[in-house]
Amino acid sequence: MMLRFYRLGHEYFTEKLSESLTDWIEDPAVALRTFVDLERFGFRYIDRISSLVAAEYVAELERRQTQARAERDDVVRALLAGERVDIARSERVLSHRLTGRQIGFVCWVDERGVDLEGFARRVGRFLGAGHSLVVADGPLAVWGWASITGDVETFLTGMATEIPGERDNVHLAVGSPHPGAAGFRTSHLEALRTRRIIELSGRAAPSITRFSDVALVDAISRDLDAARAFVAAQLGALARDDAKERGERAALLAVLDAQGSLATAASALGIHRNTVLQRVRRAEERRGRPATINIAELHAALLVCDVLGASVLPDSSRH
Repeated sequence: MMLRFYRLGHEYFTEKLSESLTDWIEDPAVALRTFVDLERFGFRYIDRISSLVAAEYVAELERRQTQARAERDDVVRALLAGERVDIARSERVLSHRLTGRQIGFVCWVDERGVDLEGFARRVGRFLGAGHSLVVADGPLAVWGWASITGDVETFLTGMATEIPGERDNVHLAVGSPHPGAAGFRTSHLEALRTRRIIELSGRAAPSITRFSDVALVDAISRDLDAARAFVAAQLGALARDDAKERGERAALLAVLDAQGSLATAASALGIHRNTVLQRVRRAEERRGRPATINIAELHAALLVCDVLGASVLPDSSRH
């Protein structure tokens, strides 16, 4: 608006000058030179003052944005630290509702070149939020929150099918929905723990992972040395990072997931039922005891191996 005021003023000055100059100066050549000189001065003045006004406007805008970011970051820090906050003020500063179900998510890439903040806002929309809170976590990651009312799984399924190109290089870790300001923190921590699992697994982008899908693996692998010892104790010689052992572990896990159904396991793996049975028997031989012994512990160890792979195998020294 201020720059437009200067432009309109210059236009008015030019109009009045052209109307009055011939009344002041009788010689047309002198009048023309005077008009050109005055217009040149006017243009230079408007250019100079416009530049100063624009620079001051940008500086003030940056000051306000910096202040707004600082206030936002302070509120986010307080929420994540579990501090008591003024909910109404926090919602106003964040432009984010804290009274509904909160879901936190993390988006990250290995290299620059992706509009992560824009991607995160699209994730928020797919989660059912008209507006999502997005905070940068360095140049290669962003944290996001959405206040939701619908089913997370449905939204994420839709996202995976509708924007495949945009997420080719992006990992997405999503926490579970939790209510209120406490849920803001809890869901975020779940998303961070989900990211840790994905990075430990070495999974390539793109990936979309919910905390609920890896919660057990997260709990068991908090201490990696303890997780490796647990896997070794439950699997014995089956805990090797070789192709045969991987196939046998996959077959045994599929059977346990299917509650003992070889047909269901075969369908899930895309192999013949007899092949599943053979691999399960070899897996039991390598383990040194039947799959029915300590079945819950066995199932957990197989699941951890399936998700984290070599990271939790006893002979692994990658991490």
